[in-house]
Amino acid sequence: MSFVTAALMFLIGYASQRAGVCMVRAVREVIERRRFHRIAGFILAASSAMVVMGLAEWLGARPFVTIPGNAPDVLSIAGGVLFGLGSLLAGHCAMGLLAGLTVGELWRAASIAAMFVAALLLGPNMSSAALMLPERTPLLSPLAGNVALTLAVGGTAALVAASYIYRRIGFNAPRGGWSPLVAMGVIGTASGLLFALDRQWVYTSRIAEIAYGKSWAVSAVIGLAALIGGMTIASIAGGSFALRLGNARQWLRAAAGGLLMGVGATLVPGGNDAMLFTGVPLLLPNLLAGYAAFTATLFIALLIRNRAVPDGA
Repeated sequence: MSFVTAALMFLIGYASQRAGVCMVRAVREVIERRRFHRIAGFILAASSAMVVMGLAEWLGARPFVTIPGNAPDVLSIAGGVLFGLGSLLAGHCAMGLLAGLTVGELWRAASIAAMFVAALLLGPNMSSAALMLPERTPLLSPLAGNVALTLAVGGTAALVAASYIYRRIGFNAPRGGWSPLVAMGVIGTASGLLFALDRQWVYTSRIAEIAYGKSWAVSAVIGLAALIGGMTIASIAGGSFALRLGNARQWLRAAAGGLLMGVGATLVPGGNDAMLFTGVPLLLPNLLAGYAAFTATLFIALLIRNRAVPDGA
């Protein structure tokens, strides 16, 4: 792993922590406060990555053939649903779990460990036998070789999302944090650069690489360390770091949620970070289907939960 790649991973971790990136939190804000700027931030990040990859394609790189996808199917949808339910049980999505861990919430480690165990037990060979997964035909991104289309789609989506965020909150930032407008643009740009360098930074995929014992597992460990390092330093700089052990119930919920998330990521395949930062910029059908199922699961479950709990209860 090059210094540039590690530095980009560190930057993504730092910006994610300072902006409070978490899809569960974003959906909860939509339902409870009718605030959509965090959702718009995810669109901005993914579309910024698409624009950067389009420019890289124009310069001669081949980022859109780095990672193939598959046709959407029942498994990718089921995986998205399971990942959503696991995220609700654990309390955070994939990025939110790392953010929680790096502010000192030690029980979040149980979720990440459970995802690793699921990947270890349900790796490519084992899952085909145990889950009877059918063979999937690889599909390249439809944007491969289509620079004009990539820049048009990504640029339009980025402009719309950035304009919405600016109209709603401008460059305002949460206490001790970064403006979502700046942070999500930085995350998306850095993500696109990583793809242009023939790397994928999403940490759920890194966990799977380590569990599968692939030859580049050392690179995966370094990348994960850089991402966690950026988040940890951001939490210390923002004054939010405080070690908390948590209780038995929190550890059990974290482990159970992480296990569901790991199984879901095996089926898609990919966690919600891969669905967003890989599936959306590359328009990979199975990851798009999984992300839609994941997001719908969060919305439906949180709506049901809010209606079941009276106001003020």
